[in-house]
Amino acid sequence: MTLSSIARKNIQLNLRQYLIYLNSMVFSVAIYFTFVSLKYNEQLLTSTVTLGKLGPAFEVASIILIIFSAIFIWYSNSFFTRRRKKEVGLYALFGMSRKKIGLLLFFENIIIGVTALIIGIMGGLIFSKLFMMIMFSFMGFTLEVAFAISSQALIQTSVVFLFIIIITSIHSYTLIYRFTLSELFKADRKGENTAESSGFMGVFSIACLGIAYMLLLNPNGVVKSDGLRLLMVMFLLVVGSYLLMKFLIVYLLKLIQGMPSVYFKGKNLLSITHFLYRIKGNVLILTVISLLSSVTLIACITTYSFYYYLDHFTKRDQPYSFMFNLKDNNVNKQVQSILEKKLSNQILYKEKLEYLSIKLDVSTLQRVPDFFQSILLPEKTYKNLMKHRDINDAVHLNKMEAVAFYDGNLDSRSDPYTGKMISFDNKNIMLTSYKKFSLLNQGEMLFPLIISDALYEELQKETTPQTLYIYKTTNEKALKEVEDEINKKIKTLVNLEDEPIYASFYQKYHYGLETYGLLIFIGGFLGLVFLLATGSMIYFKQLIEATTDKERYHILKRIGIPEKEIKKSIDRQVGFVFVLPFLLAAINTVVVIYVIADFLQIQMIVPFFTCMGVYLFIYLAYYWLTTTNYMKTIEKI
Repeated sequence: MTLSSIARKNIQLNLRQYLIYLNSMVFSVAIYFTFVSLKYNEQLLTSTVTLGKLGPAFEVASIILIIFSAIFIWYSNSFFTRRRKKEVGLYALFGMSRKKIGLLLFFENIIIGVTALIIGIMGGLIFSKLFMMIMFSFMGFTLEVAFAISSQALIQTSVVFLFIIIITSIHSYTLIYRFTLSELFKADRKGENTAESSGFMGVFSIACLGIAYMLLLNPNGVVKSDGLRLLMVMFLLVVGSYLLMKFLIVYLLKLIQGMPSVYFKGKNLLSITHFLYRIKGNVLILTVISLLSSVTLIACITTYSFYYYLDHFTKRDQPYSFMFNLKDNNVNKQVQSILEKKLSNQILYKEKLEYLSIKLDVSTLQRVPDFFQSILLPEKTYKNLMKHRDINDAVHLNKMEAVAFYDGNLDSRSDPYTGKMISFDNKNIMLTSYKKFSLLNQGEMLFPLIISDALYEELQKETTPQTLYIYKTTNEKALKEVEDEINKKIKTLVNLEDEPIYASFYQKYHYGLETYGLLIFIGGFLGLVFLLATGSMIYFKQLIEATTDKERYHILKRIGIPEKEIKKSIDRQVGFVFVLPFLLAAINTVVVIYVIADFLQIQMIVPFFTCMGVYLFIYLAYYWLTTTNYMKTIEKI
C-alpha cells in the first residue's frame, strides 16, 4: 500500500476530525474565488464608469484576501497538526520512519487542499451570481445578472491556493522533525504557568490608550503633523492593547482572587482560576483580534456612512439639478430645449446667472489649485439664489471684499478662506467670510466667489460676462433619459478650449452610488472575512484548550461537580475570551467614529448600530458554536 493510499484511507476513517480544517480551506477558497470572479466579471466592467478609478481598490482587496487566506489557512493547519501530535507519535512508536511519517502528512494535506480547492471553487461559482446581484443592488443598477464563469478567476484562484497548499503541506511534513517522541505524547498534558500581573504596567496600558484617544480627539494639540499623529495613535493602540491583555486583566483577576466573598461565590473559582492559567497563551491572539475587529468595524461603519448619507452629500454638493455653460451658444440652446421639453412640468425654478471668469492669484489658498476657473458673481445674484433656495442669508460687502463657499472638501468643519487675500491685476480682494454650503454644483473645478456689486460693475467694463444656466427640478434621481440625451449633445462640441461647464445632480448621485456601492461591497466583503476569521481563531484556540483540559474536567466530574455547573463555568470562561477583545474593539471604534463623524459633520448613529449589530450577531453565533463544541470535546473521555 502506497503512502498516498494510506493518507487517503486515513482521511476517510477520520473524516470528522479533518472536517474543521477542510471547512476552513473551503471557506477561504470560496471567498477568494467569488471576489476575483466579481473583479473579472464582464457585465460589471462594461456597466460601471467608476471601476477604472476603483480598480486599485479591487487589487488591494485581492492582495489583502490572499494574505489573510494564507494566514488563516496556516493557523488552521497549525491547529490541525497540534491535535494530531499524539497520532504522529504512535506512527513513530510503531516503527514508521520520520521521512515516511512526514510524507504521509504531506500527502494528506495535499489531498485535503486539492479537495478544498475543488469544493471551494464550486461553492464560489454558486454564490458569485448572488454576490453580483448584491453588488449591483448597492450600485443602483437594474440589470439582470447573467451567470458567468471567469477563466481568469479560475486560474488565479488555483495558482494562489496551490501555492498555499504546498507551503502548508511542507509545514505538515516537518512536524515529525520539530518534536521528540516524548513531546508528541505529552503535548496535551503540557501545562502553562500563571500569567504575570503588574499594577504599574496595567496603569501604563490605560495611559497608552488614553493618550491615543486624546491625540485623536484633539487634532490641534501638541502634535501638529497629521501623519506623525496617526503613526503615534497606531503605535499607542497596539502597545496599549497588548499590555492591557497581558498585565491589567491578570492584575484585576488576581485582585478578585483576594476577595473571598467574590472569588468563592458560585462558579467564579473555576472560571477565574482556569482563565489565569490560560490567558498567558491567549494574550497575542486577543490583542490581534481586538485590533483587527477595530479596523473592520471602523472601515465598515465609515464606508456604510458614505453610502447611507449619499443623498445628503449630493444635495450639499449639487444644489441644482442641472448647471451648465457649454461655451457654445447653439449647444446651450439645445440643452435648454431638452430640459424645457422633457421636464416642463417638473421645473421648480431656472435662472441665467451672469458671471465673470477672471484668472485670480490664489497662491494663498492651499485648497484651490491655480487651474480652477474663478467665477465672480455680484451680491444681487446671491440674494436671488438664496431666495430660490429658501436660505435666509444676506451679505453686505465693501468694494474689495468677497465671500467664499464650501468647496467639497471632506473636512467641512474648518474655515480655510476667511481672512485670506487673493489678487489680480495688482488688485487685492479680502475674503471676509466663508459659507459652509455650496454656492454652485461641485466637481467642475470651479472656485465661485460673491463680490460687491460695485466691484462687479467695475470689472464688467473690462471683462465680457458669461452666462451660467441653472435648473432645479423634481425627481432628480430618475432623470437618466434626459441625462443621456444631454450627454449626446455635449459630445457634439468641437471647441473645448474654453473648458465647458456641466454638472448635474443625477450624474453625481449615480456616480456616488456606483462608487460607494462598490466600496461598501468591498469593505463589507473584507469585513465579513475578517470577522469569520477572527471568530475562527478564537474557536480553534478554545478547542485546543478543550482537548488539553479534558482530563481536568473529568476529575471535576469525579469529585462530584455537576455537569450543569461545569457547562456554566465553560460558558463564562469562553465568554471572557470573546468579550475582552470585543469590548476593547468597541471602545476603539466609538472614539474613532466620533472623530470621523465630527470631521465629516454628519451623524453616524444608524450606520454604527447597524454594523455593530451585524458584527455582534455573527460574533455571538461563534460564541455559541465554540461553547457547544467545547462541551462535546471534553465529553469524549
